[in-house]
Amino acid sequence: MNQRQMTVDDLEQNGFERKREGKKHTIYWNPKTGQTIPVKRHDFDENDRRYILKEAGIKK
Repeated sequence: MNQRQMTVDDLEQNGFERKREGKKHTIYWNPKTGQTIPVKRHDFDENDRRYILKEAGIKK
C-alpha cells in the first residue's frame, strides 16, 4: 500500500470524509471538528503523510 492510500485510510478511520475533488488535491473533512485537510494526488511521500497526520491530530 502506498503512502497516500495509508494516509487516506487513517483519515477515514478517524472520522474524516471525502468532501470534494479539486484539480490537484482531494479535500477531506471532519464533520465533528469542521477541520478540512487537503491531500495531494501526485508526488506524495512519507513527509507529506507525517505532516497531514500531524495537522489532523492523528498519532501514529
